[in-house]
Amino acid sequence: MSGPLGSDFDTALAAVMGDLAREVDALHASLVEERMALDQADSAALEAAGRTKSDLLDRIEKLEVERRQLSDASGIDSLNDPRWAHTLDRLRECRQLNEVNGRIVGQRIGQVRQALALISGEGPAGSTYGPDGVAKVRLRSAMLAQV
Repeated sequence: MSGPLGSDFDTALAAVMGDLAREVDALHASLVEERMALDQADSAALEAAGRTKSDLLDRIEKLEVERRQLSDASGIDSLNDPRWAHTLDRLRECRQLNEVNGRIVGQRIGQVRQALALISGEGPAGSTYGPDGVAKVRLRSAMLAQV
């Protein structure tokens, strides 16, 4: 699109893409902070990083909708815009960081479940089935400690 209207669309699109780039960079930093909190088992820092990540994802989603609307209205293919390349690369990095953090959380949940199974008296394999196919449930009512 040429002329003043096209220029206005391009200016608005560039502003939105700049905002998106800043928010994606902030998301990347938040994911790094989340990883550090996981490594240090710092629940308060992990909770704060999770809130920040959620807020950033909401803002990124809104900006992405705006980018698409501006692209469609102006007829500009902003995904192929060279100004967008850094943001797309950073988004890929964010996805990788988030997947690693998710695997760490999954491992920790598994460890907690194993510990709870041991405390409750279940064997390491979990529950078993009897000859009739019914799960054997062993309920133990034992004192774990005494003061």
